[in-house]
Amino acid sequence: MKCLSFGVVFVSLVLVACQASHAQRVPPVVVVPPDELSRDPSLTQPPAFQPSPTASQPQTADFASVPQATPGPTLPGRFSYNSCNVEGMYIAMTFDDGPNAQLTPKLLDMLKERGIKATFFVVGKNVEEYPDIVRRMAAEGHEVANHSWSHPALTKLGAEGFRKQIESTNDAIAKATGKRPVLMRPPYGATSAILNRRLSEQYGLKVILWSVDPLDWKYRNSNRVYSYITQNTQPGSIILTHDIHATTVAAMPATLDSLLAKGYKFATVSELIAMEVPPQLVKKEPSTTTTSVPPPQ
Repeated sequence: MKCLSFGVVFVSLVLVACQASHAQRVPPVVVVPPDELSRDPSLTQPPAFQPSPTASQPQTADFASVPQATPGPTLPGRFSYNSCNVEGMYIAMTFDDGPNAQLTPKLLDMLKERGIKATFFVVGKNVEEYPDIVRRMAAEGHEVANHSWSHPALTKLGAEGFRKQIESTNDAIAKATGKRPVLMRPPYGATSAILNRRLSEQYGLKVILWSVDPLDWKYRNSNRVYSYITQNTQPGSIILTHDIHATTVAAMPATLDSLLAKGYKFATVSELIAMEVPPQLVKKEPSTTTTSVPPPQ
């Protein structure tokens, strides 16, 4: 009986160990909320943000001399990214669904003031309507990337619909900036291994998802955007936001200043990918004491 009990315990321990080992090998995936798949992105300015009575005015500092990222070799064989393994405090700030005629220029002013380069995943029909804004993005060193022509779930399209969404947006970006995009973010994060491979092999596009999502499209609250991003960002993070929402843009000065104060350095997504190294080679930098930046008013 003792031998039988020992055998049962031993088998149980082996099963637990195998499950733990398997869990460590499974890469993280982005889980898209069901209500995200059903939303129709609003391209109009949302209602004005109602500030929290306890929120204080964000401080502005001079961050013009942000260190530039040093690109390294790209790891082969990857079609998609939701974050990167990097040495150093590098992150990528991304903005989706624009450009917006009123909000995107304000955001570009904020980024320029702080010497920050971001990646804009633009909707093709908006590029066609506001090519000057997209041209400004590229001229100021930001990365302009494909976010489809009209924001459908690519997984629900046939081959011809898929082709038009990608190619029309690539053409619009190239016409506005003189450069074809190398990155693509599927609307709603809806993609598959087959689509990722097709985007890479047929169009030369890497698929970019995210690791930090404040759900700014759902919760139109600047304080929530600020708190979620500043609390969840880590080295190598790809941060998802939308430059078509006034509450998101209002949150950016305090959010960006807080991340800079923590020692983070901003790179475009392509720069972040170029710094990708195998996880076992990443060296953790010691945390530093920083001055907190008040949340947005």
